Amino acid sequence: MKRRSRRLYLAVLVPLVCFGGLAGVQKQQPASYTVRLETNVPAKMRDGTVLKADILRPEAEGKYPAILYRTPYGKKPVWRETELPIRLARAGYVFVIQDVRGRYDSEGRFDPYRQELTDGFDSVEWVAGLPYCDGKVGMAGLSYSGAVQWLAAGQAPPHLEAIVPAMCFSNARHFFYTGGAFDLSWIGWIYNSIAPDLRRKLELEGPHTWQEARPLWEKNKSAWLHHLPLRELPVLKEVAPFYYDWLAHPDDGPYWDFADVEASYPRIRVPALNLSGWHDEGYGPIGAVRNFNGTRRNKSRLILGPWTHGAPSLSSTWEGELDFGPNAGLDYPALLLRWYDRWLKGLDNGVDREAPVRLFVMGDNVWRDEQEWPLARTRYTSYYLRSDGRLSTSKPGGEEPDRYTYDPLDPVIDPRGGILGPFDQSIFESRSDVVVYSTDPLEQDIEVTGPIEADLWISSSAPDTDFFVRLLDVYPDGKAYNLQSPTREVLRVRYRNDETRPELLTPGKVERIRLRLMMTSNLFKAGHRIRIHVTSSFFPHLDRNPNTGHDFGVDAETQDAEQTLYHDREHPSRIILPVIPRDEVP
Repeated sequence: MKRRSRRLYLAVLVPLVCFGGLAGVQKQQPASYTVRLETNVPAKMRDGTVLKADILRPEAEGKYPAILYRTPYGKKPVWRETELPIRLARAGYVFVIQDVRGRYDSEGRFDPYRQELTDGFDSVEWVAGLPYCDGKVGMAGLSYSGAVQWLAAGQAPPHLEAIVPAMCFSNARHFFYTGGAFDLSWIGWIYNSIAPDLRRKLELEGPHTWQEARPLWEKNKSAWLHHLPLRELPVLKEVAPFYYDWLAHPDDGPYWDFADVEASYPRIRVPALNLSGWHDEGYGPIGAVRNFNGTRRNKSRLILGPWTHGAPSLSSTWEGELDFGPNAGLDYPALLLRWYDRWLKGLDNGVDREAPVRLFVMGDNVWRDEQEWPLARTRYTSYYLRSDGRLSTSKPGGEEPDRYTYDPLDPVIDPRGGILGPFDQSIFESRSDVVVYSTDPLEQDIEVTGPIEADLWISSSAPDTDFFVRLLDVYPDGKAYNLQSPTREVLRVRYRNDETRPELLTPGKVERIRLRLMMTSNLFKAGHRIRIHVTSSFFPHLDRNPNTGHDFGVDAETQDAEQTLYHDREHPSRIILPVIPRDEVP
């Protein structure tokens, strides 16, 4: 049955807050358009598949630039439960919210990300041809809706003018396997957010909505996340063949080319406003900085705040157990409006003259403009692992190594069940499989802003295993807060040299490994301590390495790994921190 278009009129005028360089707020005159809503507007893709969209647009004659928002989560909640579509429509934009292929009202089969290349191109060009569009199209959205912007931009649709991809990846393989370890949050994402609608479409037994799925997830999630072999998890078999396909391709390589944004940089011609948070999912900050650097020639920008995964708001001051203060919030719709006003309407509002990088320095809890990432004035400083749990800028001499046993059946478990944000990590320090290294209380403030490398000398009794390095800010009361998502803190050792070509360990042989995905911006204040944890698991964020060296995901059995950390003259294990001189801070 076809649904008739209906109209939505909004009488409340909400003043817009402009985030001008994040230095302060500037009020604009409220837009005066009332808004018309059209539902289930069809768009035919090149293969004949019809995708459906809801459109909010000014109730006035004329043509306007358009914003395309493509989502797998259902188009109606986007305009019913968030303010972005209405604010932009009232400001003179056509806001198009489309169900991606195979989701909700759109036809076809859902195959995450793989389908979004040509569908993205076709949808942009369809929007540009709408009778009330002036031919200029931007895109909006975060997470999945951020990734589809990059996938479309890589196809170079002629009418795409600007994008705002928030909290998304730059490389598909690193999106699913960070450091070579599989991100277990995919199981919950599929079961709760994706599978219900797929079951409904396939006429399978429920749950058919996320509201029905959630209590079943809470009841069974422990068993499902612990299930071995990983490739044989039964609960997703009927609805998500793509999940098992991901598990069958753990190595980097051509399989993942379907969503390799980095390879498409030469074809991308539009400015991108890249936004993520220090405590976002691991792929978020990595994607933001790589995508910014890869498209900087297009006048792209980079904004990194103290947030977790999701659209920040003006009230986004607390994350986890820390309050980052009144400056941490962000008027996300106003930020996007200002970007689109510049690149779609051609308004000279100064966006392209602002500093290309904007960072929130945690601890100091202030925003700062920068000209590049990483910062040119960075002084990379080695902190060496030493005896008796010390972390020091002095190199080690003749010191005995540290040892622990990693048992995959008794992993380090996050009691918060995978929730992101800064939390006290000192609760793990009584475990024998968590090795702790700390500086003395700092005599002066030390700012660490930029990419972080852990350079370790290790051996293991196992042919394959994992190592995590967690950088922590230890407060005077003894609480130790993580500075990033744990999915940036791991290396599966079979990938120590090349993630396209796994190499097993020789048990007992000393090897050098480097973890290079970490990054942050944090002021370690005087009286605080810099600390790292070294361990081999952090469940359920990432899958447990069974230590067998077998093909990924096939093991029902596990074995213990005896881990050794060396820190002596010949094997100077260290963490390399990007220290920013405080006397050079602008």
